[in-house]
Amino acid sequence: MSAKKFSEDHRVVYYETDVTGSLGIGRLVDLMMLSSEDQSDKLGITNEKVGERGLGWVVTQHIINIKRLPKVDEIITLSTQAKSYNRFFCYRDFAVYDQAGNELVTMHSVFVLMDRSKRKMVRLPEDIITPYESEYTKKIERLPMPLTVENASGQKNYRVRFMDIDANHHVNNVHYFDWMLDALPAEFLLSHRLIKMNIAYRQEVYYGDQVNSAVEIDEDNLLTRHTIMTGEQQNCLAECEWAEIK
Repeated sequence: MSAKKFSEDHRVVYYETDVTGSLGIGRLVDLMMLSSEDQSDKLGITNEKVGERGLGWVVTQHIINIKRLPKVDEIITLSTQAKSYNRFFCYRDFAVYDQAGNELVTMHSVFVLMDRSKRKMVRLPEDIITPYESEYTKKIERLPMPLTVENASGQKNYRVRFMDIDANHHVNNVHYFDWMLDALPAEFLLSHRLIKMNIAYRQEVYYGDQVNSAVEIDEDNLLTRHTIMTGEQQNCLAECEWAEIK
């Protein structure tokens, strides 16, 4: 039995785009995550029901492949499928299509369920995972991990604002993308397009934290590495692959 698929359309609006008129990568990830939440709601596994048990879904890693980012006013289709799971990890696939059915973006994500009070992973309850009709596997995926920044080409500091905090009481994931890419020079962002991103979350960031975003640029290989830190704590790592805009 294959896992249930879910799809929904979205019109890209101007406040979701950047100066180039393209949908920002953080906003796109938010939309894909929303599609998974909408599927869960349709299946009756709402955040409220999960939260009543003192649990919450947490993303540990995304691997994103980009053919092109959607443009302002474009109507896109977001598709998602919770493909497989084991005792502790759920693996979900996402895809974004244009109206002609062309695949624009794919994302493979790893989720865990956390005990909100103990801040520890818990085993996936059968009644929560069964409605998705995902395949059970004993295997744990060994996805490549981003390397940390060794020689920073640039860095910026941020203070976490009240508006940066979501209903889970920590920083919404979209801000990590903004902090990371903002550490790159504007000239680089205007002359290159993102084609792949591997982002791994290690530790949550909270209201009032002082965040440092550091980037290392490998111009020969069109690769950037990013680290988000609070003090000595590594909160998030990412590697990005780029192509020159011609």
